[in-house]
Amino acid sequence: MAEATLLELVLQRLAEASTGLDSCDLADTLGHDHQAVVGAIKSLQSLGEVIWAEQRSTKRWELTKEGREVVREGSHEARVFDAIPPGGILQKDLMKLPSGKVGFSKAMSNKWIVMDKTAENGPRIFRIVDEIADYVKEKLQIVAEGKGDDLAEKEKTDLKKRKLLNELIVKSYWITKGPSFSTTVMKQETDLTSEMITSGSWRGKQFKPYNFDALGIMPDSGHLHPLMKVRSQFRQIFLEMGFTEMPTNNYIESSFWNFDALFQPQQHPARDAHDTFFISDPALASQFPMDYLERVNPP
Repeated sequence: MAEATLLELVLQRLAEASTGLDSCDLADTLGHDHQAVVGAIKSLQSLGEVIWAEQRSTKRWELTKEGREVVREGSHEARVFDAIPPGGILQKDLMKLPSGKVGFSKAMSNKWIVMDKTAENGPRIFRIVDEIADYVKEKLQIVAEGKGDDLAEKEKTDLKKRKLLNELIVKSYWITKGPSFSTTVMKQETDLTSEMITSGSWRGKQFKPYNFDALGIMPDSGHLHPLMKVRSQFRQIFLEMGFTEMPTNNYIESSFWNFDALFQPQQHPARDAHDTFFISDPALASQFPMDYLERVNPP
């Protein structure tokens, strides 16, 4: 139900839009997670030509954890400047502050402070300006408000080098109305049943388009018996060894070829086993190659 409601919200917003909508902006407007909105867009795409969706990649800037800290408390150099009293502070004491090491070098390069190396008890840091403007904090606030494009690329690159900003590639969808656009979601039927044809209800239904290129489910057909598999394996082995296959249209064969040609003893029990049957008419066979017969049954 929640998914159906989100689908309708997306359609309503799109109906109110003059051109199209970006999925990220739409997620912010609706107060939903972007992935949930993307799922709704894909569901609408499956309904046919209700909407058109084009995937886009955009570059966005996001504050790092340290960047969010700067927005709350000011830049490191500004905190260092604020920590220096009118009479100055020893460098070793300044370096003990959380922002001391990073802020000191930045404040020095901004010419906000000066170091007196001849001071008593070691180098001492003094202010050389009365007031400062924390431009780093101001720039990060602009990004936090979603107006990162207002900053120059060099400014964003400098903030990125200080690990105050992260560059993100955001994939979103630009959606527009399709030929079958409607603000209501109608369930699509997947099958045309005999009941629909009989009652005529098929006229008022929407059917899901068929994909005739889909392979479908393979039919569950019969399988070879394990003994047939073994027979095929042994047959292949004999063929690879150089044997040739005899004609299989002789369902009745003489004992000469079945046993004697294989040099099987006359009283061997295998002659009466393994489904061996003997016929009475004809009871004997006499058509053999005589030279081969003499080799098999020497006088």
